[in-house]
Amino acid sequence: MSSSKYLIFTVSYYGSEDEVRFECCLEFLRKAAEVGIQVVVVDGSPIESIREKMRATGAHVFSQKNQGKKGVALREALAEAVEIAGDDDAWLCWQEAEKVDMVQHWSRVVELSGTAQLAVPFRDPDLFKETYPIEQFHSESYANLYLDCAAATFANFNTKLDWHFGPFALKSRHAHFWLKHTGELWDAQVVPIVHAIRAQLPVASVQVLFRAPDSMKQQEEANFTFVEKRLLQINFLDPKVIAALKGE
Repeated sequence: MSSSKYLIFTVSYYGSEDEVRFECCLEFLRKAAEVGIQVVVVDGSPIESIREKMRATGAHVFSQKNQGKKGVALREALAEAVEIAGDDDAWLCWQEAEKVDMVQHWSRVVELSGTAQLAVPFRDPDLFKETYPIEQFHSESYANLYLDCAAATFANFNTKLDWHFGPFALKSRHAHFWLKHTGELWDAQVVPIVHAIRAQLPVASVQVLFRAPDSMKQQEEANFTFVEKRLLQINFLDPKVIAALKGE
């Protein structure tokens, strides 16, 4: 366990308790509780029993207050995490609730980040290919190279990042980069990272031996709806990231 103080914050929305991702979320919350990591969740699900099951794991669970998409919920969760941490030097670690395996890697991420103020984990390439839907492996591998090239070209930033993984960690004192952003979806996670980079915050990129859930690979691989979603994510997010790298 790292000597650095950290907690996890995340958001969720489930239309049914039968969703695969909800089962992954509960497993994630239980694993965090087992190792003593506090988790803050802002949930927008229309079913109160979903939040009750989350709270039963010991997590700090809040109903989403303001209408909006993922970005609104993320900012609410981050604001709650800042209050609960109560320490400008605490690490606030964002991850999607279905990324169960990430719980065991945060200790290493914050420990190896040294004096950095922001940390972006990156997936081990072999485990990435093995445990993710093959379409997602290829689309996100290309998109990461695309954004690495853009970062070097437009912001003179040469650290390779796993831009499309999702998890990141920030020192609590820098929460304003995310809290003042107005992104609706994945841009609410990633564009503030660019703003922090342009503000010269030290950024660590730390490899993790992350394994995606088998249940998600089984559900999403060769599933047209999910394959198309990967294109949507890249076409939505990457132009916004590049604009931010250009300072636009």
